[in-house]
Amino acid sequence: MRARELMRALAREPFMAGVLVLFAALCLLAFGAPLLFGDQATAVDVTRRLQAPSWLGGDGGVLGTDQLGRPLWIRLAEGLRTTLLVGLLAVLVGAVTGVTAGLAAGFYGRRVDAVIMRLADVQMSFPALLLAMTIVAIAGGGMIVIVGVLGLNSWMIYARLTRSVVLRFRGNDFVIATINLGATPRRVMFGHLLPNALPQVVSMATLEAARLMLAEATLSFLGFGVQPPAISIGTILGEGRDYLTNQWWVSTFAGILLALAVLCANLLGNWAQRVSDPLTKHEMETSA
Repeated sequence: MRARELMRALAREPFMAGVLVLFAALCLLAFGAPLLFGDQATAVDVTRRLQAPSWLGGDGGVLGTDQLGRPLWIRLAEGLRTTLLVGLLAVLVGAVTGVTAGLAAGFYGRRVDAVIMRLADVQMSFPALLLAMTIVAIAGGGMIVIVGVLGLNSWMIYARLTRSVVLRFRGNDFVIATINLGATPRRVMFGHLLPNALPQVVSMATLEAARLMLAEATLSFLGFGVQPPAISIGTILGEGRDYLTNQWWVSTFAGILLALAVLCANLLGNWAQRVSDPLTKHEMETSA
């Protein structure tokens, strides 16, 4: 979708424009605050441990401090950065792997199609979170491992989606003409078939980003995610569960921030799916 069309679509839906602004603000907080105040996220001061926020009469600053006296707001910003980065990079890994597999399955068909789709079926039969926990327990909990595990746990979705688009367009005249003119399979797949699948892939990737952000936070909460000194929203949630009764702010603000980020990503994903669908797009334009 072109930038002008995107702006027109947002102008027709002020609510979605607000969601986009909120998500952009969260991203700015996540990537901007740690650059300016990153050292404070690991600065231990036990004399200020578990201080309430200043607006509750405490001495903990904007959102209070954690069990080691570290400012909670900067830790939340850095944790959100980790969660966003892992989610986006995992989407990229899953999309590239899945789209490539789907193009090959749809274009070549027969044995290639059968092998790729059976692999997808086998992997989808395993509980994704349990499989991720098992691999992380064996390989370790570094960010690269988490990104790879979550990305390769979602490639099947993109493979099935891309394959369906390729099967729809493979017999079209422009594809047959390109093949008859001597184009290589790679050129046909990536130059002519892939552009027709990209709108659906981008919409699916936006929705998957929300799911993978939540999956990363879940792994970190359970102790299978990124390891210290790295910080994740899930890590902060796990650290604060022992203080929910009296020092509720440690976990509560982390949960609210994660919920906002996931909700914004989900809403934007659903909106992108509606806007990229030609039928829905026409209905939106005629009703405006």
